Amino acid sequence: MRLSAGRLRHRVAIMRATKVDNNNGGFTTRWSTVASAMPVEVLGLTGTEAVREKVLRGIRVYQITARWRGDLLPKDQLRYGTEDLNIRSAVDPDGRREQLVIVADTDGAVKTG
Repeated sequence: MRLSAGRLRHRVAIMRATKVDNNNGGFTTRWSTVASAMPVEVLGLTGTEAVREKVLRGIRVYQITARWRGDLLPKDQLRYGTEDLNIRSAVDPDGRREQLVIVADTDGAVKTG
């Protein structure tokens, strides 16, 4: 299916972790914004609950469709509203470099902001 501008009515930010010297011989992880307000289509796929660290948490899985970009890294996260999402897969469905279909979820995502 072709990607039309009318489908891209949601916005996400791409967040990337960088290690910054903490001046005490170690490093601190800092999240920086690679792209903000990127137009995408967001579809909720599933929702479930899981116990993590003895706490019951809701886990949501999304399919996110965006225009093609080749700079997305596997360890990047997406920020959708107030939710931080781990990228589980990112594929070009037809090999034309027109769109990128991302599956992302909230399971264990690190708070970036």
